[in-house]
Amino acid sequence: MTKKELLDIAAKLMPQFSPATLSADMQALLGAKEFTFFDMPLIGFAAADDPLFEKLKEETAVGHQFIAPQQWLSGAKSVISIFVPYSADVKKANSRCGKEDVANEYVYAKNYTVPFIDALVEKIIEIITAEGYSFVIPSAESARMKEAVTNPDGSKIKYTSGWSERHIAYACGLGSFGISGALITEKGGAGRFISIVTDMPLEADERKYSKIYEYCTFCGACNARCPASAISMEKGKDKAKCSAFVNITKDRYAPSYGCAKCQCGVPCANGIPKTRK
Repeated sequence: MTKKELLDIAAKLMPQFSPATLSADMQALLGAKEFTFFDMPLIGFAAADDPLFEKLKEETAVGHQFIAPQQWLSGAKSVISIFVPYSADVKKANSRCGKEDVANEYVYAKNYTVPFIDALVEKIIEIITAEGYSFVIPSAESARMKEAVTNPDGSKIKYTSGWSERHIAYACGLGSFGISGALITEKGGAGRFISIVTDMPLEADERKYSKIYEYCTFCGACNARCPASAISMEKGKDKAKCSAFVNITKDRYAPSYGCAKCQCGVPCANGIPKTRK
């Protein structure tokens, strides 16, 4: 299985999901009969024994609760990371509405992207199992995730997980971080990530960066756009403040929610920003 094969599969699936045909209510809300919520995905591979995964257990990265690929699957050889970016129209809408508002296009993009991701992952799994290999999708293993974020005294570790899709994407060569906590890829940072651990040997991608914030220009645009004042040039993102604002959107847009204001209307919204001189 090669990256080209997976991208070809994604390209064949795209017409089934994008543009989306909207319901009457959605047509009235968005002013269109069809809408493109997401673009072609990015896909990256990493070796399961890459030393970087052990480094993610450091408290300055994910933390001691991080479950490395070979802990998820005995004999794991590879990790596949998939990023499905939201469309330019979604990001544009979310950048143009009020600072404390979240665009309907963004709120619903989260929902419309899931069926495509599920279909793509199913195709990848079919290939893996047909060739006699095994896999684990960490984000689907809720029991192990909950166990990982529990301290010995039974208290919960807040705002973290036993697996970080953004850090996995970093390891798989898809991009580096911004001070907002978003992963800056060649298609920006707004979108959805998912990953697969497998014992199928795959050729790892070369990371085109060596520093965690290599693509960030520290321009401060994400700081200015954050409705929760949760981003600091000195300390990065305050997860508690960010989470508190997102909880407000859960009430406003139930059952959907979201924000991503820091990923829209900024220099890294649609790609890797040019280095400031």
